[in-house]
Amino acid sequence: MARARNIKPGFFTNEVLADLDPAIRLLFIGLWTVADREGRLDVRPKKIKMIVFPADAFDIDAMLQSLHDAGFIVRYEVGGMRHIQIVNWAKHQNPHHTEKASNIPGIPGIPGIP
Repeated sequence: MARARNIKPGFFTNEVLADLDPAIRLLFIGLWTVADREGRLDVRPKKIKMIVFPADAFDIDAMLQSLHDAGFIVRYEVGGMRHIQIVNWAKHQNPHHTEKASNIPGIPGIPGIP
């Protein structure tokens, strides 16, 4: 389910993000609409593509890896399931109070990551 999220002006002037391909930057924004209230989502490239880029042929897994390598997301695994945590989520997003709590586990061993 897609959700309403905020884009702050600083997004467009982030020098690290600006070095990434424009489609990867757009994917990053799209991930915000897929992520739950804690900024987590499952690593499901085909599903993410259907939500964010339904009419385009992109290698979503490679694009996710670029975002991970640049430090915008963390890809991690818990119990054999692959997940994503959007970095600095709570700093930039204010999910609606009626959104359900995450059912995706946080990053193991990193306290303070909701």
